[in-house]
Amino acid sequence: MCKLLTSIGIALLAFTGVSATSSTGLAGEWPKDKPITLVHAFAAGSDYLARLVAAALEKGVGQTVIVENKPGAGGAIGTGYVARQKPDGYTLVTAYPGPAANFTNTMPGLPYKPLEDFEHIIQFSVGDMVLVARKDFPANNLSELIAYAKENPSQVSAGNNGIGSYGHMIETAIMDMADIDIKLVSYKGSPPIVTDMLSASLDLSVDYLGDAYIKHIETGSLKPLAVISAQRAKILPNVPTLKEAGLDLVAVPWGGVMAPKGTPPAIVKKINQVLTEYLRSEEAIKKFAVAGQVAAPTTPEEFHKIVVDEEALWRGIIAKYKIRSE
Repeated sequence: MCKLLTSIGIALLAFTGVSATSSTGLAGEWPKDKPITLVHAFAAGSDYLARLVAAALEKGVGQTVIVENKPGAGGAIGTGYVARQKPDGYTLVTAYPGPAANFTNTMPGLPYKPLEDFEHIIQFSVGDMVLVARKDFPANNLSELIAYAKENPSQVSAGNNGIGSYGHMIETAIMDMADIDIKLVSYKGSPPIVTDMLSASLDLSVDYLGDAYIKHIETGSLKPLAVISAQRAKILPNVPTLKEAGLDLVAVPWGGVMAPKGTPPAIVKKINQVLTEYLRSEEAIKKFAVAGQVAAPTTPEEFHKIVVDEEALWRGIIAKYKIRSE
């Protein structure tokens, strides 16, 4: 009877594709075997936070962590690559709203499933999006902007970082909620948007509140009308949120770390613990602030909910306006 039960047990393991060492053994050896790769699915120069996170993880687990840039298709190439890797804790990926959530709806034929193919380890940052206008634009707040846009349909222009970008979707949502018609203009990056606003050839922008904007807001050459966060931005305490200004929309860009689905819970927990400790440090808070970001660690469960809620927030707007990422 014992031999029979043993045989049945072995057969069941073989049938389910689970080896006796697949979870406990793997988690016990990690991260001794080889360096860990943190894939950043965007070009070099946009990986400041990724490199801070990688350095903290390297120090915390005692293994080399390599940041590998795999740009393309708005982050879909690098993110999809990680989805196909072995779930052994040695390949991770930085996660952002597009490739980790919204591409579910904006990229038909996406070769991975953002909400299903990953373990959500931790959110590491949140930032602010700002609705900003050129200095001499006739409106000084959201209500004046809406009134002006209604009086001048299709005459107000707003820049963003491309179709399907966070700025583009927020601009589309503002038009939808306020029932106004604004001309949306796609750019490849924030600097040319700012340049055109300074030259008065572009009226507005919804973009990340970062260095490209802060210095011009401080000097008065650009004027912020609202931030899209739940609370006012610390560096713009006198600028209302979009919700305070009358439109019930809160959209907060975030960054995080994911691993291929099936990565052992012990590894997910360890990475989360190491990075949580770092993200709560004064060093992290100061270094993230340099990039206009707030260090904001979560549990794996909390980060999973953030990603799921992100997809749900934009699903209706994406479908209504047939938004397709570039």
